[in-house]
Amino acid sequence: MSKPKPAPSLPDYRNRFNRGLWLRERKRDLLGFFESRSIVIGPIDPDPYWAKVPFVSIWRVSSLGTPGFDGWYGLAGDHPCDIVGINNLVDHPREILRYFSGKWLYAAQRLKQGDDYGDFRIEHIADRPRVGQLIEDRALRLQRWVDEASLW
Repeated sequence: MSKPKPAPSLPDYRNRFNRGLWLRERKRDLLGFFESRSIVIGPIDPDPYWAKVPFVSIWRVSSLGTPGFDGWYGLAGDHPCDIVGINNLVDHPREILRYFSGKWLYAAQRLKQGDDYGDFRIEHIADRPRVGQLIEDRALRLQRWVDEASLW
């Protein structure tokens, strides 16, 4: 009789190497998001504006010289990437997460009803309710962090 294989252990994200690797992957995800939408950007800051590894990271992304537009906050992590203009929000991670949580809860409601929500590209219409449920789960997670006073 063979021994059962031990469950794979998760990386220790307190370790600088693992944390750095996770953050580099999220930055790459965010670059892919902009590329997939043909949005031309300036540099992404080398370090995240705020992060809760391995769940969520907020990045500042510069624009390329559009007068009056400073760029975007990009969100990447254990959820879809998303962006919002820097000029549209108060410059605080809590408020940025609050914005995305509200946006995603609205999107989840629409998707769960089978409706379209353009910011989320759902290839098959029949998948919208399932994806809506996943988006709602991530939105509620963001909301719990917004509501957690000890994080701020």
